Amino acid sequence: MVPRPERQIDPEAGPIQSFAAELRQLREGAGSPKYLQMSRASGRSRTALAEAAGGDHLPTWETVEAFVRACGGDVRQWRVRWETAQEAIRPAEPPSRSGAAATVADLPDDAPPLVAGRPAIRRRLRWALLAVVPLGVLLLSVPLALGSRSSEGGGNQAPAAPSAGAPAALVVQNKVAIGPSGLAEDTTPAYLSGRPAPFCAKRGCKVPGTEVWSGAVLVARCQVVGDKITNRDLTSEGIETNPNGVASNIWYEVVLHDGRTGYLSEVYVEARYRGGMGLPICTPR
Repeated sequence: MVPRPERQIDPEAGPIQSFAAELRQLREGAGSPKYLQMSRASGRSRTALAEAAGGDHLPTWETVEAFVRACGGDVRQWRVRWETAQEAIRPAEPPSRSGAAATVADLPDDAPPLVAGRPAIRRRLRWALLAVVPLGVLLLSVPLALGSRSSEGGGNQAPAAPSAGAPAALVVQNKVAIGPSGLAEDTTPAYLSGRPAPFCAKRGCKVPGTEVWSGAVLVARCQVVGDKITNRDLTSEGIETNPNGVASNIWYEVVLHDGRTGYLSEVYVEARYRGGMGLPICTPR
């Protein structure tokens, strides 16, 4: 079976595309090893490594380091390149913040590695609603009034008051709270939705080609109130006491490098990026 060729990217389109093109050149110089081979050599998932050179978002340093080592590159040199690209996509002025909200600039250098691969966890409940449900009814979607904003659990604080903030970088956390304390990578990627509501992959409102895993760095420009969802697996025993569980009706409008936009629920970003981040309320489309 002939592998599908990577889609072309324009290195001149921006720092993300330029960085991805350089990663591709490094891989070609190493003899174009298969991503499966690179995954086995580096311990990083094949999906994460392939997405690093996809040009859709800037990968985490942990993924870049694994990519570079698998191709025999100079890690120190690539660290400088990655930091340069990260600086290029960072907003010039950080938005006003309160509580746990922060920009990617606040991530410490010694932060633990971010998971970007597919785990073995199979049981999940991506879009479970916080509601009393009869036995056998696990997934519900209840639109909430735009005037009612809430965010619960996961060490999260109340959303900041709307302000005219600049766009803010955030880090995806595509994980599910399981049992009394577990937090596991979801078996399917997160993606941007055409409206702030769950099940867009089934409803036809998914923004195509926007799949992301934990560790992806995205840029949000505003916030909006939509359907209230949770990252809790309500079928798992002890989930009520899991400190990693969070529920919220806050969604961020994300802007991709190619100008496309879509919504991502704050329950699927790292806790420090929840609470609204001081972003303005989105203008109705």
